[in-house]
Amino acid sequence: MKDKVRITVFADPVCTWCWGSVPVLRALRYRYGEQLDIKYVMGGMIEDIATYNNRRLSIGGDIAMSNRNIHNHWLEASAVHGMPVSEKPVQLFSEERRSSVPLNKAYIAAKIYARDNECEYEDAPERYLRLMQELTAVEHVQTNLDENLVAISAVLGFNQDKFAKILEGEEVDSLYKEGKARCNRYEVHSFPTYLLEYRGEEMILRGFTTYETLQHRIGHLSYENVVPINDGRELFTVDNVYDFVAQYGTAYPVEIATAFSLARSEGHTALNVESYSGLADVVEELVKAERMALSSKGNGFICYTLKDDKSRKHMHRHEHVEIL
Repeated sequence: MKDKVRITVFADPVCTWCWGSVPVLRALRYRYGEQLDIKYVMGGMIEDIATYNNRRLSIGGDIAMSNRNIHNHWLEASAVHGMPVSEKPVQLFSEERRSSVPLNKAYIAAKIYARDNECEYEDAPERYLRLMQELTAVEHVQTNLDENLVAISAVLGFNQDKFAKILEGEEVDSLYKEGKARCNRYEVHSFPTYLLEYRGEEMILRGFTTYETLQHRIGHLSYENVVPINDGRELFTVDNVYDFVAQYGTAYPVEIATAFSLARSEGHTALNVESYSGLADVVEELVKAERMALSSKGNGFICYTLKDDKSRKHMHRHEHVEIL
């Protein structure tokens, strides 16, 4: 068996460019299969919004102003990366909850829970991370509240009491500190940052990165030993699009477009089905066949499958979990 390329993604759940990188990571998994080993390390971007200082975006210090400017930045970024965000004002931080660290630790808690308990999904920690990102960015939920972080775990069928105990435990703190130390070792100051490793060699990519750039760098680092299994455009069929979405139950247009290498259309925002060559026709065919539905979500749209019971179970739970 040939060596894999290991990709470590340094991230924070409240970072909009990390949210915008989800389509890229889904596409990598879809196109490369078992050739890649993708892991997350949480970087704790905002330890205290009162002392945080991003002068360019005027985020940090005053909490109300920071919330407003975070939302403005998210709206601008979503037009670029294509993942939707809330059109309503966000209240991510408050006087009592001034940090993104609780979300970072919650992802670590999900990893520990999945390690020690049987889970419905093999990729439960990554699904938990996505839910945090989605609820934060699109549903304008204050996700740094412990009660909300525990409630999110119920979407994946976690025992909430067990998860709450893990979240409060020393192992989470220890692993979070290890992750921060690794960030310092690689001088990670922006998110996402990618560390690529292959046969003892390393490569760092900092900031928002396209699928095409990562594909090129993976090939270069691995001496072209690790390449996509299939070409995205060759995979672009009605059934394959359905199967791709059904893996997760839901997908945004940009996630489908990135997985299948669909060209961006001129004059369209990155948030719409019509933005990508051929996608509107495929989605329309799936909707007419009652295999898929499309609905508005934040400032964009979401696709979800209808025929696959397992894929629908996740969305059904999501709609009925009580979030404060």
